[in-house]
Amino acid sequence: MSERFLYMFRFCCDPGFNDQAETAALLRYVDEALIDDVAVFANVEELNTGHMTLEEQDVYLDFMRDLAQALDQKGVTLSVNHWHSVMHADLGKTMGPHAFRPMVDRYGKEASLCVCPLCKDWQQHIARLYARYAQLHASILWVEDDFRLHNHDPLEWGGCFCEEHMRLYRERAGDPTLTREAFVEGVLKPGEPHPYRKIWLDVGRETMLSAARAIGEAVRAVNPTVRVGLMSSVPHVHAAEGRDWHALLRALACGQKPVDRVHLPAYQELSPSVYLHRFNMVSMLTAAMLPPETDICPELENYPFSRFSKSLRFTRFQLLSALPMNLRGVMLDLYDLNGNGIVWEEGYQKMLRESKDYLLRLTNLGVFGGRRKGVRVLYSPRSSYTLHTPLGRDMEELYPHECFFAGLLPALGIPYAYCDHADLCGEVVAVSGQAFRSFSPEEIRGLFAHNAVLINADAAWTLWDMGLGELAGIADVRWMAQNGGEYAYEQVSNGKCYVGREKARASAVISCSDAVDITYAANAHEYTALHDSFRRRTAAGQVVVDGRVLVFPFGRFASPLEIPPMLLTTLRREILQDMLGEVGFKGCMTAGGPYVEPYAFEHQGSQWLYLVNASLDDASEIVLSGAPSAEAAQVWLSTLEDSFRLQASREGHRTRLGFVLPAMETALMRLITSSEEENA
Repeated sequence: MSERFLYMFRFCCDPGFNDQAETAALLRYVDEALIDDVAVFANVEELNTGHMTLEEQDVYLDFMRDLAQALDQKGVTLSVNHWHSVMHADLGKTMGPHAFRPMVDRYGKEASLCVCPLCKDWQQHIARLYARYAQLHASILWVEDDFRLHNHDPLEWGGCFCEEHMRLYRERAGDPTLTREAFVEGVLKPGEPHPYRKIWLDVGRETMLSAARAIGEAVRAVNPTVRVGLMSSVPHVHAAEGRDWHALLRALACGQKPVDRVHLPAYQELSPSVYLHRFNMVSMLTAAMLPPETDICPELENYPFSRFSKSLRFTRFQLLSALPMNLRGVMLDLYDLNGNGIVWEEGYQKMLRESKDYLLRLTNLGVFGGRRKGVRVLYSPRSSYTLHTPLGRDMEELYPHECFFAGLLPALGIPYAYCDHADLCGEVVAVSGQAFRSFSPEEIRGLFAHNAVLINADAAWTLWDMGLGELAGIADVRWMAQNGGEYAYEQVSNGKCYVGREKARASAVISCSDAVDITYAANAHEYTALHDSFRRRTAAGQVVVDGRVLVFPFGRFASPLEIPPMLLTTLRREILQDMLGEVGFKGCMTAGGPYVEPYAFEHQGSQWLYLVNASLDDASEIVLSGAPSAEAAQVWLSTLEDSFRLQASREGHRTRLGFVLPAMETALMRLITSSEEENA
């Protein structure tokens, strides 16, 4: 039986101002845009009065009851989007009639509106608000992304360092005289993590879990069926506050199936290629961290809410490209939050209607719930416990840099899949940042013994610093600073011809990164070398060690989400795909035009590829590299109503499929092998 792909529409209305007109507009909109669920905002953004009182909630409850009846007649469910928990920012407001304990930052500054999430009075109050919403028999009660410790302006980074939290820190540290300054210094201490780091992260995760339990249990006591969902932010930032994703989602769900509104990282329009970098490094990592039973309903928002912020075409691109997360639906946040209501002239309703059939057809094939294939990108949800801070000055130093290859590989046509454990065999595993520190030496040795391993400069340095450099054939390693004169370009040195040139070069200045100079003690098959401006070779570049370790020599990026533009070239794509072939990678990669990004799945005995064209150019044909011996493909193209079958042509290690994949569109392909042809 077919399942619905849910369009969940966030609806802002100001009761008493425009509720009658906008209710009528909404009922028309759900028909025209094929909306399945309406999440009604309460006390939102420009209309927010601070922490809601029960009297203020009564106004919204009355409105929601009436709206629920009207929606029910159309087979549309009601959800509730209470806009605040801890509160996003002070925004010039105070606690009002409430006596909640404020959040405090590392410098002792108190918020005027943002609360300490460990405050019992606030926990009881927010739980009561959600319990009252639960009486509506709504579909989902949403908890907003301000349910976090970081990002509460005007605080520096966030909190909480209030006296109650300091009491807990002192108690666990066994030091009743511990000051806020000394505690923060220990949390951020460079090198091997100080015991205060674990105290900070443990207390942070326990703080948010206590608040989540208060909400989840209050809702469940009133209504056994309504679900509590969470909007989440950026995983590497949540790591710095110790988030336990499984425990948190299940505490809110309190016996029901968890649901998460994963952040789609583009409030304004970006180039499609940059957006997919962030999608792969934020949204896909979030999805990997969630409990496996979670319903994923990402949030698509176009703040500040008009087509000046985001075009219809880009909005559609976000819908199509989100499918590899195996969605239950998508949350749509398209119109402003000040009470204007639906703006028909923007035309979103037509685009949503036209896109839904493709989203539904592909979801119901079940492919995206199949086994993900590709290079395994190693990460740990506990990396902030183990990483070494470089300077010990900022909370941002606690952010893991482990998703680099999830951004780089698909951009270069190589499928990937996140993995949070080292118990692998026969795979190619990509490691960046300090991910190795989250695993024991025995686990790391097993990883190298049973798999091919791709490491960037940070991972190579970390491995060597841990005393395990011999696993990658590293005898010594040192950093070279970008634009410091030691290297200006990378040149092919293995005698092969790439991009039609001998000794082809790729730039490594300005928009590149720092690099490592590694001395190898083992058999190193050098593909490229780094050269300075005087044409002198200064260091090995991309190398395969003993046929099993691939070294990508760039790293020490400015942020966890940075993909330096200079690393994205056709030459580097050809080299990296060739290196993967040397170590036995069997995955199906894309060649041809740039940014045709593949997501690979195994489903019902077949190999599937979902291709997203993140270029602004059409892909005139689909070229697959290193593919299994596919004789044909069944293709579901986002611009066509029906699937079609194509014969493949084989040229050496490449397979060509003669169809055009338009810019910002997608195609799902089932690769048909000769054995499948015979059994058909």
